[in-house]
Amino acid sequence: MARAILRPIEPGHRRVLALAWPALIGNRWLLLRILALSMGASLMVLIQPYLSKVLIDQGAMAGNLRVLVASCALMLLTPLFGVFLESFNRFAHIDLSSQVLFRLRERVFGHLQDLPPAYYARTGLGELFSRFDTDLAQIQRLVVDSPLAVVGGIFNLALLTVLMGSLSTPLALLVLAVVPLQVAAAWIKRGDIENASREVRVRSAALSGYFLDSLRAVKFIQASNTQSARLDGLRDHHRAYYQSLRASQRAGFALSLLQRLAGTLGMAIVVGVGGWLLMQHQTTVGVLVAFVSYAARASGPVNTLLGVFAGWQRARISLTRVAELMDSAPLRPAQAANPSVPGICRGEVEFRGVDYRHDADVWVLRDASFRIAAGSKTLLLGASGGGKSTLADLLLCHCLPQAGAILLDGIDIADIDLEALRRSVSVVEQEPVFFPGTVADNLRYVAPEAGDEEIRAAMAAAGLDLERVAPDRQLGAASFALSRGERMRLALARAILQQPAVLVLDETTSSVDRTLALSIMGCVDRIFAGKTRIVISHDPLLAGAVDQVCVLRCGQVSTDSAELDDAA
Repeated sequence: MARAILRPIEPGHRRVLALAWPALIGNRWLLLRILALSMGASLMVLIQPYLSKVLIDQGAMAGNLRVLVASCALMLLTPLFGVFLESFNRFAHIDLSSQVLFRLRERVFGHLQDLPPAYYARTGLGELFSRFDTDLAQIQRLVVDSPLAVVGGIFNLALLTVLMGSLSTPLALLVLAVVPLQVAAAWIKRGDIENASREVRVRSAALSGYFLDSLRAVKFIQASNTQSARLDGLRDHHRAYYQSLRASQRAGFALSLLQRLAGTLGMAIVVGVGGWLLMQHQTTVGVLVAFVSYAARASGPVNTLLGVFAGWQRARISLTRVAELMDSAPLRPAQAANPSVPGICRGEVEFRGVDYRHDADVWVLRDASFRIAAGSKTLLLGASGGGKSTLADLLLCHCLPQAGAILLDGIDIADIDLEALRRSVSVVEQEPVFFPGTVADNLRYVAPEAGDEEIRAAMAAAGLDLERVAPDRQLGAASFALSRGERMRLALARAILQQPAVLVLDETTSSVDRTLALSIMGCVDRIFAGKTRIVISHDPLLAGAVDQVCVLRCGQVSTDSAELDDAA
């Protein structure tokens, strides 16, 4: 067991543990206070059996009323003082645990927000939620509870050993002889505990993913009358999770059973040998009563230390899962290598010999080159699934080209600060994203300092009815209470507040009727006149008047007249 505990921690595990280190260092005095309070509370508990020995031998048996009364008073006061210390300890422990857990979650959440959309396309949300919630909580317990448990367990075991040794050295040695049996039980069951914990994590993540995916698609489920089928699927996940949970409980129960058997054997030996010593007048009733009480408590710190070992087996699974998540690297750092590069102001876009593919076999762009003049309006046409939206993703650095360069105002976007780049380019998608909160809250995501009048002006400019869609109206994550046209106009109002140099409309009007589509496009042309506008669409008639048409076909972008005739 010592080799398993002391072996070098894997590099990925060290990186994850380092995330919590600042929270521990910043609260080191709180950590010391928790240790002091914990030790004080333990001392109040462990002194009581010794007081019972004094009460019996030096008070009752000796006929000393003064000692008897004093011992009774102390036996009453020490538990009360112990409860007082324990209550303060619990509040301090909550403070420390919360700060460490919150620090871990904030660091992981910050990392997740920097990962490219392609990462989420191949990773289930339920799996991510399980790592963010369950695994980080397990790591927090490892970081905070395990060290405290080790120190507390060693302190209690050492104090118990001293107290038992002062009462009877032979009996103390008998109690300590049982400890290796309990350690052996933990060593035997370590593999079962780790494997069972891993399976519970996997099943829990699958269950969370199924639940989240179902809620996200609830409208389709209702429309297709598949509620019963989804409910049956949930039952299947419940059965799998239940089986893994039972296996985990069996492993824990087997370990607990072996430890209790060892502890019961030790207690039987102590009581038997202690009774024999009492018969031989080699000990007293008070010593035997106190010793039996200490022997019963001796399994506590031993089980605590063994519990830390079992917890480490579970935490290793969580450390591995979170390390895998943190090893997923962002496409590029938030700060550019050349922060002195000026921001975007004109909005000229140029793709120069760009190659991009999603995987080894599917090319989206092959040596694509085209230019969009600042302040112009360009229609980008192409077959569905041909990669039109990928151009917007490349422009925002949601994905990176394998070759070539993308320039804004003649500057390679790789040299532009990422936050500045994304402030300068706004994309209005076919299904805009809104978060729970008011309409105004959602608009302020791109303009935190915007006042109420600015909010109302942007909404009015986007053509929204302020009586029906008021700034203080509450929205859900799916925004089903809004019509599709209102969602489009609300996304447009958000772009108005952002004031980008380049506005990309990615199939924005493809799911609304032609009248509404032309109305929205007219609104765009009026508000963003003089700004660069890129309209991605499969229907040229929805774009209105344009300065240029680009056609994406077989990885190439063409603007010659033959291609324009084909597009028309």
